[in-house]
Parts: sequence; C-alpha cells; structure tokens
Amino acid sequence: MDEMEEELKCPVCGSFYREPIILPCSHNICLACARNILVQTPDAESPQSSRASGSGVSDYDYLDLDKMSLYSEADSGYGSYGGFVSAPTTPCQKSPNGVRVFPPTVPQPPPQQHLLPQPGSLPPIPRNSCITCPQCHRSLILDDRGLRGFPKNRVLEGVVDRYQQSKAAALKCQLCEKSPKEATVMCEQCDVFYCDPCRLRCHPPRGPLAKHRLVPPAQGRISRRTSPRKISTCTEHELENLSMYCVQCKMPVCYQCLEEGKHGTHEVKALGAMWKLHKVVRDQISHCTVKLRQTTGLMEYCLEVIKENDPSGFLQISDALIRRVHMTESQWGKGTLTPRMTSDFDLTLDSGPLLQTIHQLDFVQMKVAWFTFDPVSAHPDIIFSNDNLTVTCNSYDDRVVMGNSAFSRGVHYWEMTVDRYDNHPDPAFGIARGDVLKDVMLGKDDKAWAMYVDNNRSWFMHNNSHTNRTDGGISKGATIGVLLDFTRRIVIFLINDEQQGPVAFEGLEGVYYPAISLNRNVQVTLHTGLPIPDFYTPGEADPTGSVC
Repeated sequence: MDEMEEELKCPVCGSFYREPIILPCSHNICLACARNILVQTPDAESPQSSRASGSGVSDYDYLDLDKMSLYSEADSGYGSYGGFVSAPTTPCQKSPNGVRVFPPTVPQPPPQQHLLPQPGSLPPIPRNSCITCPQCHRSLILDDRGLRGFPKNRVLEGVVDRYQQSKAAALKCQLCEKSPKEATVMCEQCDVFYCDPCRLRCHPPRGPLAKHRLVPPAQGRISRRTSPRKISTCTEHELENLSMYCVQCKMPVCYQCLEEGKHGTHEVKALGAMWKLHKVVRDQISHCTVKLRQTTGLMEYCLEVIKENDPSGFLQISDALIRRVHMTESQWGKGTLTPRMTSDFDLTLDSGPLLQTIHQLDFVQMKVAWFTFDPVSAHPDIIFSNDNLTVTCNSYDDRVVMGNSAFSRGVHYWEMTVDRYDNHPDPAFGIARGDVLKDVMLGKDDKAWAMYVDNNRSWFMHNNSHTNRTDGGISKGATIGVLLDFTRRIVIFLINDEQQGPVAFEGLEGVYYPAISLNRNVQVTLHTGLPIPDFYTPGEADPTGSVC
C-alpha cells in the first residue's frame, strides 16, 4: 500500500488529508487548505451569470488568462492575480508540494466616519471568492455557499484513517519462522529487522558483525527510504568506480579497464558529460516512473474505496473517481510513453510476457454489487424516492420494478427493508429477465423467479406455479434478502437474516435483474453492496439442494 500514500496526501500542505472536500474537477483538497488558497475578486470581474458552485463539472468558470496568471512552464505554482483590483500584495508562500499559498487576508480597517452622517452612503463593494485546483489548475468562482457547496469526501477520510493505522502497526522480525515477534532493532548494513532472540542468534555483538549499526525499527524504516544512492563500481574491478563511458561498447567503464587495453582504442567520454548529453532519456524514464507510481497509487486507492461499506459515501465519490481514472488513462495515451531519445539508445517495451501473465491470472468475481431501482424500465405507477433506493406504488394492483444492473455470473446478495406494510398485501421479491411483465405480480409469467410473502407465510412462484409454502411472514421493519449464486446456479431467499425455505430455484443461466412487485400498501428500501451471509459458502453445486 506504500504506492497509495501520495494519493492520500493533500497537494497543498503535503500532509494526509484532513476534512477533504471534492472539487468539481474530481480532485480533493483539505478544507483548511482550500480556505488558504481562496482569492477575493470584485463583483465587476465576475458577472453573476458566470458564478459556479461545487455541484458539478459543468459549473467551471474558466477565468480569462489576461486577468490573472495561474500557471506557467517556468513556475509550477500559482502566480499573482495581478489583474484583480483586490489581488493580494503580500508575497505568497510555498507548500511542501510546491503549490503557492496566499496567506490569510488581513481584514481592512473600517473607513473613517465622516463628521456628518451620510444616509445615502453605499455599502462596501461585495466580493466573490475564486479557488483554483492545485493539481489541474482549473479555476472556479464560488457561489454564496462558499466552500460549504463542495461535498465532503467521507470515504477518503476513512481510507486515510485505515492507512495510518496500518502504518502504526508494530514492525515484525524478519527471521522468526512462526508467529513473528515485534522487532526491536534494525541493522542498517544487513537491512534486516530483528527481535531480541533472533538478534542474539543471527547477529551476535562480536566478530565481523560488531561494527554494524543497529537502530530502532522506526528509524530503520525511515533510513530505508532516505538512504543515499550507492556509487556504482566496475563489475570487473570491484574496487574501481565507474567514471568513463565507452561509446563503442555503450557501457560505463573504469580507468583500469582503459589501462588494461580492453577499451584502450575505443572512443571514451566522461560519464558525467554523457549523462548530461542523454539527459532526455533520464527525464523520460523519471517521468514515466512518477506517472506509474501515481497510477499505481490511484489503483490502490480505488481498491480501498471499493471496500467501503458506506453506500452514500461511496456513491458520493464514485462518479468523481471514475472521471479521475478516465483522465489518468487519457494522459497515458497522450505521449507519456512516446520515445524522445536519440539514436544512441534503443528502448523497446516488450509487453508480451506481461500479457501472457495477465491471461493466465484466475480472477475472483467480486461479490459486492451496487445498484438502485430503475425508473426507466419500471411500471409508470411506481413511485421513487431516496435517490431511487425507496419505492412504493400508487395502484392497488401489483406493479413490477427492476434494478438498474443485471448479473450473469458471480455471487450477489442484496436486501430490502419494509418501511410500510398495510392491510396484509403480498409483495414479491426475486429476479427477472429484462422483458418481464410489469403489470402483474412478479413470478406470474415465465420471465421471473420470485418469493411472494404475506404476514404469515411465503411461497415461491415461477410461471404462475406456486411451490414450497413456508411459515413465517413479514411486517413493518422486516428485512428480505436475495442471494443469487451463479456458481451453483441457484437463488435463495432470506427473511430477517434467516433462510426462508429450501433453495428456491435451480439451473439458472443467462442474465437476470433484481426485481420486486408491490402495490400501494407497501413501501420498501433497497440495500446493496452487502457481503455474502456468514452461513453461506459459495462453491460447487450442492447435490442435496440445500445450503443450510
């Protein structure tokens, strides 16, 4: 997870995010840092029609470049906002990440009062606030809500907390064979963490190891990151440093190589001069390395976000995260890997072994799915609320509504809670094909597989065939679970975390949508992204037809 650390740090202060907010460009910033980089602009410079808020990408207000200098090739930070009357005149400061931050605005003293009252005097000129993203340098005029208009990234806060907790965990001994003990020292020369017993056994304080430097584990972790690069030595003459470059052999050599005659007749140049001559190669490799590290960090961050069990927090940042992934992907395709070296170098990326390894991987189907009810395909009588997670109906007849995602493989589990249950109706819960009938109870036709239930008992129904009557009904507050397992090709129903009846349906193949049918006496709320129930173990088909 080390590659993810930069993804969890604010681009302004360089520290881990604290109270991060999401800018419309999908980047994040600490709330306190956002206050520091706000710039006050007069109303005359920003018409009311061009004001933007933090509610979406389309709200960007790209300020004219002739009004302020935001970014230049010579200066990677923010420039002065010289075009504005209210531009700060105090010098700006630089954050640890190189982003320039304006100091807090000093409030202006109130104007001197006239000796005589001026009833018709005008109020102070109202001012707007402008914020510029420190990563993509897009500018935005804030509306009346100010920074409160930007959503808080609760998921990112959770990922930062988990990451810091994992880093705070004690370092373990690297030589313990079973149940590694907590490390007490690290040898800088051996680059190994030891517990006390292993240190006495493998690193005695006598003999040739006595001169090794032992440091506390925390200090050792830091020294691993900050240790200086070792000077390269010649492979044939281990005591000689590489100081020359043989142009004909295209390899660094030492003075002894030249004296022995192996490269005596070849053209050689100073190693430093050749390094500067071909600096473009080093720059490109460095650029690709940084880009790869950033992309890897973004991937690890995405994986941590997927683990979140807060549906509202996940849905809040999912679109922004997808945009960032697409933006990163497009940047890789816009010349990041375009060769810019001279003819002296022949760098070729051989992706064959990597592709072969990828094809051989056995990916595990993720068991978490996020979806909502689909208003597009639902019957017109269905009423939606709570971001399409809660549904009811305005008809006394049963109407069908499906989810907006379909499944064809893997193991999936979702639940619905009964918010309202009047006059003992028979709502039905299950799965359906995309062309299921929407104006009859779920399971009446051959396109749906469902369990319908009243306040006392339940039945399974497919193609209007009623089977497996089971005692146990629902009431207000009850929870109905649906477990769809394509590895066993079965569907199972649960009521209040208990399996209701045997395996409901078997031999399922193809594409299925989550679906329910209900009338005006019922209201339910959908819960997705849930883990598989503890009692259930996905695997091969069960010949007994039961999984309890």
